Amino acid sequence: MNLYEKYILPPLLNCACGLSLLKRHRKDIVPRARGAVLEVGIGSSLNKDFYDFDQITEISGLDPNESLLKIARDNNSSLPHKMSLTAGTSERLPFPSNQFDSVVITFSLCTIPRPKQAIKEIRRVLKSKGEIHFCEHGLGDTPNIQRIQKFVEPIWRPMAGGCNLSRDIFGLITEGGFKLFDYEAIYADGVPKFVGYLYKGSAKKID
Repeated sequence: MNLYEKYILPPLLNCACGLSLLKRHRKDIVPRARGAVLEVGIGSSLNKDFYDFDQITEISGLDPNESLLKIARDNNSSLPHKMSLTAGTSERLPFPSNQFDSVVITFSLCTIPRPKQAIKEIRRVLKSKGEIHFCEHGLGDTPNIQRIQKFVEPIWRPMAGGCNLSRDIFGLITEGGFKLFDYEAIYADGVPKFVGYLYKGSAKKID
């Protein structure tokens, strides 16, 4: 991890991902989590205010960035609920199989170097019929937007912590052994279209 990734990028990500225009999308997805929850790419814990703690037994948060986890620990210092934070990668989750009822992942799947392996690991740690609840940006719905994304991506990725603009989120999830439900793809208001095509919804683990 270089100096930019350690000291400059974490507060930038915390600010950008915490924009009010994204909060309503988090609010649509995060309350769906139930039981034992794993949040992949918890970052600075921007989702904490949207969980329905009456239907949650525990939250395990995972992120590879120690600087973001430090912000998360500060943000959760007064949280009246059991939450544990772990440094680690989603391609090799440090949890046993069939442990969680729900997995939450928001605005993180774009940065994972090997997303197919991450989805495979998420499926492994979910219980039978467990669910993943997600909100991610990705590949746009028109050829023009897609061309812009693929042109900008090589410049964008190193500046934005490895963020990829052109991933087919629905495809990654369904090909990883999940069945989508209650889902949609829309453009977020207030951001450029090349970075604002959102994939939102839930998917159930297929046994």
